Amino acid sequence: MDILGELKVSTLLGFLEQAAIEASADAGFDPERYASLKGVWLVRRTLLEKFSPVGGGDQLSISTHIADLRRARSLRNYEVSRKSGYGNRLPALAARATTDWVYCNVDRGRPATVPDEMKHGLFGGTGGERRKRPPAVEMPPEPEAASFAARVQPSHLDHMSHVNNAVWADFLEDAGLALFAERGFGIPEMLERGGALRIRALDVEYLDNAGIGEEIVVRTWLEEPDWRAGEVPNLRQVIEGPDGRRLARARTEWVWRNRPQTLGGIPDDPV
Repeated sequence: MDILGELKVSTLLGFLEQAAIEASADAGFDPERYASLKGVWLVRRTLLEKFSPVGGGDQLSISTHIADLRRARSLRNYEVSRKSGYGNRLPALAARATTDWVYCNVDRGRPATVPDEMKHGLFGGTGGERRKRPPAVEMPPEPEAASFAARVQPSHLDHMSHVNNAVWADFLEDAGLALFAERGFGIPEMLERGGALRIRALDVEYLDNAGIGEEIVVRTWLEEPDWRAGEVPNLRQVIEGPDGRRLARARTEWVWRNRPQTLGGIPDDPV
């Protein structure tokens, strides 16, 4: 949970990834099968929208299905439902998400054509109608972007020695909060007002990987430069490596959550 008692975005993304892995295994493609094919699916893009906070006592159920298949890519949709705990009365639908996965050859580390046996076993032969991908996250000119630096740690890596896609969400969140702090509205000021700004929705494109020990920089700027505390901000963000190469680009939408009166309770959503 985060500073308010709400489920962290990165933890929710980890749940989505686990749901995809289990769905694939149920269809006959478990880690051993992928190892024999020398293939792996990597997340290329994530779109997440949260409808209400998830917190202590909630029981989550994640449903997922494959939306389409291309030569080396596949869209997967998710719905996160809840059974509220501790007497809370919150909507059953907590979040929706889509991930765009790329099938890669492990040895080459490059995209590869999905094998025929996987097309039939996992995608039913065709994968259905091709779905249109949303346009790339736009990066308009940056008016005085705030910079936030972080170093890639061993705990950030997954079994492919990549920075796990959920970790990028933590970098984006920390960088967003750093920008608010620069404007005089940091965590202490937020908590003094009885809550905090939290990520409500995000759209992240993963472009490259960062190695262990490398320092990454998140550059963040407001869509509305004249934002003031008390408003709900939207941010554009770019993550760059030490050589300036672009690792990810994102758009994050934020919402104000009220701190629960009971420790361990679920934050109030005033919207």
